[in-house]
Amino acid sequence: MTDPTQDRKAELRTRLLDTRAGLHPHQRLRADRQICSHLLRLLGDRDYVDVAAFMPFRGEPDLTPAMEALSEAGRRIWLPVVDGPAMTFRRWRPGLKMAPNRFGIPEPAEGRECEPERLELVLTPLVAFSGNGTRLGMGAGFYDKTFAFARKNPTAGPWMVGAAYALQQVDSLPSEPWDVPLGGVITERGLQVFRE
Repeated sequence: MTDPTQDRKAELRTRLLDTRAGLHPHQRLRADRQICSHLLRLLGDRDYVDVAAFMPFRGEPDLTPAMEALSEAGRRIWLPVVDGPAMTFRRWRPGLKMAPNRFGIPEPAEGRECEPERLELVLTPLVAFSGNGTRLGMGAGFYDKTFAFARKNPTAGPWMVGAAYALQQVDSLPSEPWDVPLGGVITERGLQVFRE
């Protein structure tokens, strides 16, 4: 017997990953620049020091220019590292040696780690998002498992902000009890805040 919720998520993933992959390189470059600009503006107004980001994979926005600027400005940038079923965060700096993980995503090969509870802002990749902060990821649940403590006590965790293209917004998404909601999303159109 099939699960209609999982079927809907699988259909959405396929459709939106195809749509995102179909972005023309010029559109993608312009959108990435706008996302980075909005991100730098957001962090110019806030004193977050420990910021988690991600390396682009399968058509995700490239945040590297913003990560470089933030690192040079003294912010500590942390990238996810997948270790078996768990995800941790390792310090990143421009020029740091990277190695692909089992999914092919570049991650810091070595370095200091940061506890998820210590992060102040977590920029999350996603496949789709809705206007109420529901996020659809790739399906492995790494972010939901790692930040489960924030679901139980939203004020205890970092501000979870998706980084995506506007075309990834959908009217509604099925949600599960274990989903950690987004506090906002940055797209090429700017920042949408759902909760702080």
